[in-house]
Amino acid sequence: MIKNVRFLFAIMLCIANMIIYGLKVNVSTAIIGMVKAKPKTDVPDVGECDFGSSANTTVADIDGPYDWSSTQQGLVVSIYFAGYLIGMFPSGYFADRFNTKWVLLICVFCNSLFTLLVPVAAGSLYVLYALRFLTGLVSAANLPIVNVLVGKWVVYEEKSMWVGIIYAGTSLGTVISILTSGWILNYLGWEMIFYIHGVLPLIWCVVFAIFFADNPETQKYITEEERQLLINTYGHRGPVSTKVKIPWKSIFTSTPFLALIVTNCLGNFCWYFLLTQMPLYMNKMLRFDIKTNSTITCTPYLINAFTNSALGKGLDYGRRRGWWSQTGARKVAVGISCLPVVVFLLIIAYIGCNREVTVFLLCLSIITSGAIFVGHLCNQNDLAPNYAGILMGITNTPGTISAFVLPALVGALVESGHTFMQWRYVFWINIVAQLLAFGVFTIFGSAKIQNWNYPGGVPPAPPSAESK
Repeated sequence: MIKNVRFLFAIMLCIANMIIYGLKVNVSTAIIGMVKAKPKTDVPDVGECDFGSSANTTVADIDGPYDWSSTQQGLVVSIYFAGYLIGMFPSGYFADRFNTKWVLLICVFCNSLFTLLVPVAAGSLYVLYALRFLTGLVSAANLPIVNVLVGKWVVYEEKSMWVGIIYAGTSLGTVISILTSGWILNYLGWEMIFYIHGVLPLIWCVVFAIFFADNPETQKYITEEERQLLINTYGHRGPVSTKVKIPWKSIFTSTPFLALIVTNCLGNFCWYFLLTQMPLYMNKMLRFDIKTNSTITCTPYLINAFTNSALGKGLDYGRRRGWWSQTGARKVAVGISCLPVVVFLLIIAYIGCNREVTVFLLCLSIITSGAIFVGHLCNQNDLAPNYAGILMGITNTPGTISAFVLPALVGALVESGHTFMQWRYVFWINIVAQLLAFGVFTIFGSAKIQNWNYPGGVPPAPPSAESK
């Protein structure tokens, strides 16, 4: 038997997040090398700032094989999120009603396969659109599955810490993807980004299929002591939960849940904006070459992987000491993800060509906005562990709107050239969204398990460890 199987399971979930998020963002870097460079006389596209020869801007543009407009480039990135949006609710339902292990395996395997097909599909723009859409469709299962498995494999008293570690994979995957994409693009060409990134996840699929089960009740390689610890934890989600009738009316009349829908929709704006558009902004407005671009862009995600884990551990510690409730912990995390980035984006929008300050504030924006993963993106499991997948499917459907809209919007705005005025509109959209998200969750949000989580709406008597 293996000790601390829950630790190993959390690491496997962390790696799964690394894979899904890594394959989600590599195209944002790869596309810089896929499209033809604009003529050097096209002043608007080479930016409004003159950084001089010392800034190494002479190699910022790469001449790729495809003559795609800015709008078409934006759609290549954003159509992934159209599939992600459409697939979110069905995948959340499947994650709750079926064996979660196999749903996750299908999700990762299809991501790997579709990534390998990108260089072939790129010959036809509409075939590439279709492939990117399908990739987003199968990727939609990722977050609902993680929420379901957290309810099965994480001890209540350790929830924020383990959620921070599991979701650190989203940042680490982004780091590895952006950094390696820049290096591979520079030395091997854009096609190899998709070939290399597409093969490696297959190793994870084999290990997960052989050694891990859907829940601790059926896990083979686990001590009986650890199995009982997990099964008896407060709010544990057992195998029978897949057969429990879904209380749709109670769900859609629950104030905390409705607040979560709004928070998920608006609170994701800045994260997805930075995730999909920062490489483009760094290249076109700040004129960084691809190697420097990828290195700078990935640095805050690496930091975020550790700050989120530390934040989760700190929130658990404060709750155990009675400094705040679980609800208070979630509101602190939502505040961290929303308020600092408002200030940072406001400054960036108006300082123009100040390269050093802009880079510093963009990095801080990613680090702070990443708190969404220990804030509203794990709140579904707080409210109802038995329906965490379905709740994630519902809330993250509108939560994906920003990821679909923002790349296309940026592409349309800069069709005639990249200017600070055009980018400023997008910054303001993000600022307003973050402020509204914080206000709604602060007033109406909760992290208390709702009565409708339990069959018949009757909760068991909570242990003393539970904070209301």
